[in-house]
Amino acid sequence: MSINSEEARVEAGEAAGPASRRGPVGPFLTTLWFGLLAGWAELGAVLARRAIDPRISVDALRTNRHFAWMIPVADGLIFAVVAVAVGLLARLLPGPARRVAFRLPVGLAFLCPLLTVEGLSPVAALVLACGLGWAIGPMFERRPAGFDRLVRFSLPAMVLGLLVLTGLAYERVRSAEDRALSLRPPSRPGAPNVLLIVLDDVRAASLSLHGYGRPTSPNLQRLASRGVVFSEARSTSSWTLPSHASMLTGRWPHELSVGPDLPLDGTFPTLAESLARRGYATAGFVGNTTYCHSLYGIGRGFARYEDMEENRVVSVFETVRSSGLGRRIVGALGYPASIADGPTSARKSAATVNRDALGWLSGRPADEPFFLFVNYYDAHTPYYFQGDPDPRFGMAALPEADLIEIDRRFWDMAAGKPTPPDVDRGRIVNDAYTLFQDSYDSCIASVDRHVGLLLEEIGRRGQLENTLIIVTSDHGEQLGERGLLGHGVSLYRREVHVPLVVVPPAGLPACRVVDEPVSNREIAATVAEWAAPGSPHPFPGRTLGRFLADGPDRLAGASPVLCEIQHIRTSPPKAELPSTLGPISSIVSGDRVYIRGAGGREELFDLSRDELESVDLAKEEGSRPEIERLRRELGRLNPGAIAQPAQTRVEPGTARR
Repeated sequence: MSINSEEARVEAGEAAGPASRRGPVGPFLTTLWFGLLAGWAELGAVLARRAIDPRISVDALRTNRHFAWMIPVADGLIFAVVAVAVGLLARLLPGPARRVAFRLPVGLAFLCPLLTVEGLSPVAALVLACGLGWAIGPMFERRPAGFDRLVRFSLPAMVLGLLVLTGLAYERVRSAEDRALSLRPPSRPGAPNVLLIVLDDVRAASLSLHGYGRPTSPNLQRLASRGVVFSEARSTSSWTLPSHASMLTGRWPHELSVGPDLPLDGTFPTLAESLARRGYATAGFVGNTTYCHSLYGIGRGFARYEDMEENRVVSVFETVRSSGLGRRIVGALGYPASIADGPTSARKSAATVNRDALGWLSGRPADEPFFLFVNYYDAHTPYYFQGDPDPRFGMAALPEADLIEIDRRFWDMAAGKPTPPDVDRGRIVNDAYTLFQDSYDSCIASVDRHVGLLLEEIGRRGQLENTLIIVTSDHGEQLGERGLLGHGVSLYRREVHVPLVVVPPAGLPACRVVDEPVSNREIAATVAEWAAPGSPHPFPGRTLGRFLADGPDRLAGASPVLCEIQHIRTSPPKAELPSTLGPISSIVSGDRVYIRGAGGREELFDLSRDELESVDLAKEEGSRPEIERLRRELGRLNPGAIAQPAQTRVEPGTARR
């Protein structure tokens, strides 16, 4: 053999890289190395994005708490499978294997962090990654010896680093509650327990507690028989996040940072943080796994906070789907993004919430005060039954196929789809509205039953003694009133009039009903005052405990009740959807309700004669002094709400949400 031919053979072998010189082991190690590198890069990209951009995406809500080690492990596993395929290809087809030995893993390594870029479509990320792999891959092929040395030196280090990270991160998640509890100071002797129950999306008007004709809340009525019922309680907003944030900070929504994609920041302390500093064991168990998710800041201060169940699961499935590439793969294979499938996959049932809350309580020492926050989501749209509610009112008792058909016909018509000529459109609307009301009532009755089961079990264990119990809702619901469906579209009564029951630790000899308007933002001050009477706390507002005393002092210093909703931009502006036109604010002062919407539109209602807010008094000349007084009150509470001059109100029409 000539010298020239030998040089050509060596050169060809060098150009082929590890795949040709070491057989299938070469491409396997090469691909695995790129997989671990991609995992570390993706983890870095995720952490950087969280540090730079506080906005919350839907994907972020479904981030496993073990993501710090799951992301690089997931990419490593995926690349290992690819490496086996490349190794087999090297045995069967050495030529094609050489061509993809570097291009494929390099492209995939770029694809992993690219899939984390907000706003970059997966298709664009794939095209860009393919181009980078094709352009950069040959650079590694031309330097096989140097690349081999790099792999041999760095691969063990990356594997060892991943093992260390996995151990540390796993232990950090596992021991988070124990570490938080260990940092508490001793509690005050005799400090009462606190149980805060939020019935998500439950309006006062649909509760038998408030005189509704159906027996939707017998357990709540029994509880209220030894406490205080606030018949005119208001939520601070008509959707979940700002209302919960207000309850836990005592602040009005305009003071807080929250929004559909923005979390509660650390400007104001939360009730859980305050109680933890007083020695309380704190825990939250929520069925609303979206806007009550810990990423939205609602879980701040809780030693234990459980939102999405699967986010705490350690499994191969959860590990693989923790990375961007893994999520696309399991989706392409037909597996659901969530462990649970179907219309209720994004929520937890009341039974599950009770199970977890009671499990946590079973491990608590009897002499240690606790703050337990429970959120039930079963009555929230779309009013699907979690389990088997009893009773089922009206049309809710129909077979499931009939329920689905009634719902489908209504929303098809609302979307503008053709309606068969022999079908009565009015009947479609009436059937749907009746079904929504019946299903909503049935779901409320189911939630009430689980409230009763929770209280019964806590009482049986002797843990309900010396416990302050507060039951409320974060907002109400429109069920066809004013042509509206859902919530977060206005500040009319059905969306912000909520139940509020306070039962002191010792209970009361008989139910006391308070008709004065109050806000559930006063819950934070109420709990803080009860936990440490006379001690300073960071929550504004007055304690609801003042209504336990007789005499006129309970109303001293009473102020108007403020409700707010920001400009909802996820829907196009429509006059029949007030929140799509701009921010809305309202105050309830005595028996008057004043609403100021986008562009300064004003409405005035008299609750003493018009409970449903159907007659707008704003256009009556005699109402001018009252409107000016309420406008000043609103400006005092939120100066930004009156920045625009007053305008004539746009009459609402029919809307669906």
